[in-house]
Amino acid sequence: MRKPALFSRPSGRLSGLLGAVFRGAATGIVVSASLAATLGVAPAARAAAQGTALDIRPHEAPAVCGAHQPQIAVTVAGVRPGGILTVELYRPSAGDFLRKASRLKRVRVPAGQAPQTVCFDVAAAGRYAVAAYHDVNANRDLDRKWNQLPDEPFALSGGKTLGLGMPTFEDAAFEAGAGGAAIRIELRR
Repeated sequence: MRKPALFSRPSGRLSGLLGAVFRGAATGIVVSASLAATLGVAPAARAAAQGTALDIRPHEAPAVCGAHQPQIAVTVAGVRPGGILTVELYRPSAGDFLRKASRLKRVRVPAGQAPQTVCFDVAAAGRYAVAAYHDVNANRDLDRKWNQLPDEPFALSGGKTLGLGMPTFEDAAFEAGAGGAAIRIELRR
Protein backbone atom coordinates (compact mmCIF):
# COMPACT_ATOMS: atom_id res chain seq x y z
CA MET A 1 0.00 0.00 0.00
CA ARG A 2 1.38 3.37 -0.96
CA LYS A 3 1.75 6.06 1.72
CA PRO A 4 -0.24 9.25 1.20
CA ALA A 5 1.85 12.03 -0.33
CA LEU A 6 1.58 13.97 2.92
CA PHE A 7 3.90 11.45 4.59
CA SER A 8 6.36 10.84 1.76
CA ARG A 9 8.04 14.26 1.77
CA PRO A 10 7.08 17.19 3.95
CA SER A 11 6.52 20.40 2.03
CA GLY A 12 4.77 23.75 2.37
CA ARG A 13 2.92 24.27 5.67
CA LEU A 14 3.78 20.79 6.94
CA SER A 15 7.49 21.42 6.36
CA GLY A 16 7.27 24.72 8.25
CA LEU A 17 5.40 23.03 11.09
CA LEU A 18 7.95 20.23 11.31
CA GLY A 19 10.79 22.75 11.31
CA ALA A 20 9.16 24.56 14.20
CA VAL A 21 8.67 21.31 16.12
CA PHE A 22 12.28 20.25 15.62
CA ARG A 23 13.57 23.70 16.56
CA GLY A 24 11.44 23.33 19.67
CA ALA A 25 13.62 20.38 20.77
CA ALA A 26 15.93 22.89 22.44
CA THR A 27 13.01 24.08 24.57
CA GLY A 28 12.00 20.61 25.69
CA ILE A 29 9.78 19.46 22.81
CA VAL A 30 11.20 16.22 21.50
CA VAL A 31 9.69 14.30 18.60
CA SER A 32 10.16 10.54 18.53
CA ALA A 33 12.55 8.98 16.04
CA SER A 34 9.73 6.83 14.65
CA LEU A 35 7.65 9.92 13.88
CA ALA A 36 10.67 11.57 12.24
CA ALA A 37 11.25 8.46 10.12
CA THR A 38 7.55 8.21 9.19
CA LEU A 39 7.51 11.82 8.11
CA GLY A 40 10.64 11.37 6.00
CA VAL A 41 12.63 14.00 7.87
CA ALA A 42 16.31 14.53 7.01
CA PRO A 43 18.87 12.53 9.05
CA ALA A 44 20.10 15.59 10.99
CA ALA A 45 16.55 16.47 12.02
CA ARG A 46 15.88 12.82 12.84
CA ALA A 47 18.90 12.77 15.16
CA ALA A 48 17.67 15.97 16.81
CA ALA A 49 14.25 14.37 17.17
CA GLN A 50 15.74 11.47 19.12
CA GLY A 51 16.99 14.06 21.59
CA THR A 52 19.54 13.59 24.29
CA ALA A 53 17.61 15.68 26.81
CA LEU A 54 15.41 13.72 29.18
CA ASP A 55 12.03 15.07 30.21
CA ILE A 56 12.73 15.54 33.92
CA ARG A 57 10.93 18.48 35.47
CA PRO A 58 12.26 20.69 38.29
CA HIS A 59 9.61 19.56 40.81
CA GLU A 60 10.78 15.95 40.29
CA ALA A 61 14.29 16.59 41.64
CA PRO A 62 15.41 14.58 44.67
CA ALA A 63 16.21 16.20 47.99
CA VAL A 64 19.86 16.88 48.77
CA CYS A 65 20.99 13.83 50.76
CA GLY A 66 21.94 14.68 54.34
CA ALA A 67 20.55 18.22 54.22
CA HIS A 68 17.38 17.58 56.25
CA GLN A 69 16.11 15.23 58.93
CA PRO A 70 14.13 13.06 58.87
CA GLN A 71 15.07 11.91 55.42
CA ILE A 72 14.65 8.67 53.50
CA ALA A 73 17.64 7.63 51.40
CA VAL A 74 16.79 5.05 48.75
CA THR A 75 19.65 3.20 47.07
CA VAL A 76 18.53 1.52 43.86
CA ALA A 77 20.57 -1.36 42.43
CA GLY A 78 20.03 -2.99 39.05
CA VAL A 79 19.99 0.29 37.09
CA ARG A 80 21.72 0.58 33.72
CA PRO A 81 22.76 3.80 32.00
CA GLY A 82 20.16 5.40 29.75
CA GLY A 83 16.59 6.45 30.33
CA ILE A 84 15.08 7.71 33.59
CA LEU A 85 15.16 6.24 37.08
CA THR A 86 11.83 6.96 38.78
CA VAL A 87 11.46 6.52 42.55
CA GLU A 88 8.15 7.15 44.33
CA LEU A 89 7.44 7.55 48.05
CA TYR A 90 4.03 6.49 49.41
CA ARG A 91 2.11 7.12 52.62
CA PRO A 92 0.09 4.38 54.35
CA SER A 93 -3.09 3.61 52.45
CA ALA A 94 -5.56 0.79 52.39
CA GLY A 95 -6.85 0.78 48.84
CA ASP A 96 -4.87 3.21 46.72
CA PHE A 97 -1.26 2.06 47.07
CA LEU A 98 0.76 2.77 43.89
CA ARG A 99 -1.80 5.39 42.85
CA LYS A 100 -1.44 9.15 42.78
CA ALA A 101 -3.78 9.55 45.77
CA SER A 102 -1.29 7.96 48.17
CA ARG A 103 1.95 9.15 46.53
CA LEU A 104 3.83 11.73 48.57
CA LYS A 105 6.60 12.47 46.07
CA ARG A 106 7.91 11.25 42.73
CA VAL A 107 11.59 11.71 41.92
CA ARG A 108 13.08 11.31 38.46
CA VAL A 109 16.79 11.33 37.71
CA PRO A 110 18.86 10.27 34.70
CA ALA A 111 19.58 6.55 34.97
CA GLY A 112 23.29 5.93 35.42
CA GLN A 113 25.54 3.21 36.73
CA ALA A 114 24.00 1.23 39.60
CA PRO A 115 23.67 1.69 42.47
CA GLN A 116 22.07 5.14 42.55
CA THR A 117 20.83 6.90 45.68
CA VAL A 118 18.00 9.43 45.84
CA CYS A 119 16.70 11.12 48.98
CA PHE A 120 13.27 12.26 50.13
CA ASP A 121 12.67 14.82 52.88
CA VAL A 122 9.78 13.66 55.07
CA ALA A 123 7.76 15.63 57.60
CA ALA A 124 7.94 13.07 60.39
CA ALA A 125 8.95 9.59 61.40
CA GLY A 126 6.45 6.92 60.35
CA ARG A 127 5.62 4.13 57.95
CA TYR A 128 6.38 4.61 54.28
CA ALA A 129 6.74 2.53 51.12
CA VAL A 130 8.84 3.01 47.99
CA ALA A 131 8.36 1.90 44.40
CA ALA A 132 11.04 2.37 41.75
CA TYR A 133 11.37 1.64 38.06
CA HIS A 134 13.86 2.20 35.27
CA ASP A 135 12.03 3.99 32.47
CA VAL A 136 14.34 2.57 29.81
CA ASN A 137 12.69 4.33 26.87
CA ALA A 138 12.29 7.60 28.85
CA ASN A 139 8.60 7.98 27.96
CA ARG A 140 7.73 8.94 31.58
CA ASP A 141 5.49 5.88 31.98
CA LEU A 142 5.98 2.42 33.42
CA ASP A 143 5.48 0.23 30.37
CA ARG A 144 3.37 -2.84 31.06
CA LYS A 145 2.98 -6.28 29.55
CA TRP A 146 -0.35 -7.69 28.34
CA ASN A 147 -1.07 -8.91 31.91
CA GLN A 148 -0.40 -5.43 33.41
CA LEU A 149 2.85 -6.52 35.09
CA PRO A 150 5.78 -4.13 34.54
CA ASP A 151 7.68 -4.52 31.27
CA GLU A 152 10.53 -2.37 32.60
CA PRO A 153 12.80 -3.08 35.61
CA PHE A 154 10.71 -2.49 38.77
CA ALA A 155 11.01 -2.96 42.54
CA LEU A 156 9.22 -2.29 45.79
CA SER A 157 10.74 -1.63 49.19
CA GLY A 158 10.59 -4.79 51.25
CA GLY A 159 11.73 -6.93 48.30
CA LYS A 160 8.22 -8.20 47.44
CA THR A 161 8.11 -9.70 43.97
CA LEU A 162 5.03 -9.00 41.95
CA GLY A 163 2.48 -11.72 41.44
CA LEU A 164 -0.90 -11.67 39.78
CA GLY A 165 -2.54 -9.34 42.27
CA MET A 166 -1.74 -5.73 43.10
CA PRO A 167 0.72 -5.38 45.97
CA THR A 168 -0.52 -3.74 49.15
CA PHE A 169 1.11 -0.99 51.18
CA GLU A 170 1.94 -3.58 53.85
CA ASP A 171 3.92 -5.62 51.28
CA ALA A 172 6.35 -2.71 50.86
CA ALA A 173 6.11 -0.83 54.17
CA PHE A 174 9.13 0.14 56.27
CA GLU A 175 9.63 2.30 59.36
CA ALA A 176 11.44 5.62 59.25
CA GLY A 177 12.62 6.82 62.66
CA ALA A 178 13.35 10.34 63.90
CA GLY A 179 16.52 10.40 61.79
CA GLY A 180 14.80 8.87 58.79
CA ALA A 181 15.77 5.63 57.07
CA ALA A 182 18.16 4.22 54.50
CA ILE A 183 16.80 1.43 52.32
CA ARG A 184 18.13 -0.53 49.38
CA ILE A 185 16.05 -2.00 46.58
CA GLU A 186 16.99 -4.13 43.58
CA LEU A 187 15.25 -3.56 40.26
CA ARG A 188 14.04 -6.72 38.55
CA ARG A 189 12.69 -7.23 35.09
